[in-house]
Amino acid sequence: MSVRFAPSPTGVFHLGNLRTAWVSHAWARALGLPWFVRFEDIDAPRSIPGAREKQLEDMARLGLVPDRMSLQSAQRARHWELFQAIVIERGAYPCVCSRKDLREALDQLASAPHAPHAVRRQEPEPPVYHGRCRGRVLTAADQGALPTVAWRMKGAAEDGSQDMIIARTAKLTPDETSFTPAYQWACAIDDSDGGFPLLVRAWDLESSARPQRAIQAWLASRENREAKFPAIFHASLLIGNDGSRLEKRTRGITLDELFAAGWTKQKILDRFEKSFTPVLSDFAPAKLWGEPRREITLKELGF
Repeated sequence: MSVRFAPSPTGVFHLGNLRTAWVSHAWARALGLPWFVRFEDIDAPRSIPGAREKQLEDMARLGLVPDRMSLQSAQRARHWELFQAIVIERGAYPCVCSRKDLREALDQLASAPHAPHAVRRQEPEPPVYHGRCRGRVLTAADQGALPTVAWRMKGAAEDGSQDMIIARTAKLTPDETSFTPAYQWACAIDDSDGGFPLLVRAWDLESSARPQRAIQAWLASRENREAKFPAIFHASLLIGNDGSRLEKRTRGITLDELFAAGWTKQKILDRFEKSFTPVLSDFAPAKLWGEPRREITLKELGF
């Protein structure tokens, strides 16, 4: 039982990353639970050597020291085991649609005329796929020049519109050496296995809840147990004063740069504490909620 924060070791933390880490830590302390940090390093090409160590160092300089820590890549065997299971159950299938073809098809779906308001019953989930490969028997020739095959988990919609990518392999016949789990697949499994009562991440990851809970529901059904979803709290996304998104390469907002500009640990923590206070009565199992403002500027935060 712990509160989970999951950064990606793809570069140096900026101020927004550090504030989300602080919010996560604040929730852990408020709930009297350990603070668990899982580094999501399954995307090897994007992971930068030394980034994890630097992120830990910067958090520690602000007094944010994990009670427990793990690497997502350490669970790769578990991701592969469950991927094999869902493929054998025919709950997932290979897809050889190119990103370009998929983008064009989804654009056409988005621009298609909708039914009159009077006959609409419920606004549907936005499609993530056009369903072309669902039900098809593919051959090596279908893969063509594509470097990898995407594997899609079947969603509830029979047209395949909610069939999300859960992994990629080099060939139509999956093998462990070329298997790369998708972000949603790995996170959903790790969060389910971890039994975390609360996850903390920024509002830009709000859309991840639905696909991850679909995976967790499948996993619970397979293991013949009740699906227990973690609550998810979304922290405000810190943006530039001009409305631009902060990135790890944006200048002037790393901890080293802030300290060099005269900021101290206490001044930074004072800004964080002034901007957010966890309210224990707001927490409830499986709840999805977050800070009222989805975005705040550097100036509004006091920087």
